[in-house]
Amino acid sequence: MLLTVENLSLTYDKKTIFNNASFRVLPNEKIGIVGNNGVGKTTLINILCGKVIPDHGNIIFDKTIKVGYLDQYMNINLNLSIDSYLKEAFSKLYAKEKEMHQLLDELNQTTDQAISMRLVRITSQINEYLETNQFYAIDSKIGRIVSGLGINQYGLQTILKNLSGGQKIKVILAKLLLEEPDLLILDEPTNFLDTVHIDWLVKYLKDYKGNFLIVSHNQEFLNNVVNVILEIELGKITKYKGNYQAYLLKKMMMDADYEKRYNAQQKQIKELQNYIAKNKVKTSTAKQAKSRGKKLEKLDLLAKPLKNDIHLNLYFNYKPIASERLLTVQNLEIGYSYSLLPPINFEIRSGTRLAITGFNGIGKSTLLKTLIGELKPIAGTYHFVDNAAVAYFEQEHHFSNPNLTPIEEIQNLYPLLDSGKIRSQLARCGLTNNLAITPIKNLSGGEQSKLKLCKIMLQKANVLILDEPTNHLDHIAKEDLLKALKKYDGTIIFVSHERDFINQLATKIYSIEELLIN
Repeated sequence: MLLTVENLSLTYDKKTIFNNASFRVLPNEKIGIVGNNGVGKTTLINILCGKVIPDHGNIIFDKTIKVGYLDQYMNINLNLSIDSYLKEAFSKLYAKEKEMHQLLDELNQTTDQAISMRLVRITSQINEYLETNQFYAIDSKIGRIVSGLGINQYGLQTILKNLSGGQKIKVILAKLLLEEPDLLILDEPTNFLDTVHIDWLVKYLKDYKGNFLIVSHNQEFLNNVVNVILEIELGKITKYKGNYQAYLLKKMMMDADYEKRYNAQQKQIKELQNYIAKNKVKTSTAKQAKSRGKKLEKLDLLAKPLKNDIHLNLYFNYKPIASERLLTVQNLEIGYSYSLLPPINFEIRSGTRLAITGFNGIGKSTLLKTLIGELKPIAGTYHFVDNAAVAYFEQEHHFSNPNLTPIEEIQNLYPLLDSGKIRSQLARCGLTNNLAITPIKNLSGGEQSKLKLCKIMLQKANVLILDEPTNHLDHIAKEDLLKALKKYDGTIIFVSHERDFINQLATKIYSIEELLIN
């Protein structure tokens, strides 16, 4: 037993997150944690990592195992180079190597034969230990991981503080993989990976000898790497054997069976109640009516099936535009202090749904930030038609004041909107009831994404520029977003690491990788 969670209970801001939830992690289990936005997936990870203390329950790890988790906000020395930081994963081995060299120095300086023999024996033992633990293959190990995750594109001597938020997370993930813990705990590891590096991570996890717990909304990714699903729903944690596809099938069958049994019981109850009502006053049938009443009392009542699925009713306001040629990009060079890419040239017409693709860190987000005017071009030009109105969805969650509630956030942007209208718009994005008055910092990643979508919905635009809009969204929200974007009459320029989302939405693809090749 690697991990036992017993009777886990947690109430936060009057909302029950967990109610006597229990599960165990057994050897050889590769586990995916799923559930709709806001049900407590990240909270569970934080509980397991000791960052959140539950109201009740026991969290028991096997004391003999090594546990590692991806903490996107961990305190790291940002003055280290990528290479130096990654080598910290092997600090014990480097300490042993240092000890061996010190002993060898002593060996070279002594003339005492007994001391020499003792030092030779100890250094040989240390060297054998280093070889057994593949110390001399460290550079090769690091090379494999950084290449697989695309980190080598940054340069291994790059200082961590010079990396973007997403790039830092990839480096933290790389170090965690190099440490090879017995139980690996990851929260949305694919959010900052492109399709090529997701494919690499899938292969890596398939071959991983240890166990892992992974929170992910990427169904294709989960389907490829897990053999167990933990579903969080209505405060409970239910365990299903099999991959994501098998889970969906079992879940559907169980839900259908429960609903069938519930409906049959409701029919039985109604028949018993009708019989009792008609016959309890008749002398000839009173005894039978009383017997039916006792039978009714003994029934183990099934609760009404509850649906925890929250559908979004998204609608993006389209501001009509007459021009057919919408955007022209000529010899555009993008970057911060220097050009990241060769000159970019393309043109799109109104109504195009353009997907911009390329490996993580190549400059996709930088291009979008340049097109919205947040960054100045290094060289070249881009030009939207004069009456273009752009709405932008940023990849990372940045709010000027995360202590505000969603209602207050919208109210500050649109002071003329009354609270009823604001609540209505938030509800269309799945932020209902208490979520509308919960501080933004206390919302889940998916709920914060829904707030950002709400802000875009309130804008009248003919161009939507979206940077990884599906990050943090559950599968229902993704499907609803895709439907809304397909109905949108305007132009969409977007970046996504999800192949299926690109294939279903894009009418045109611009590959930055092909730009580098050519």
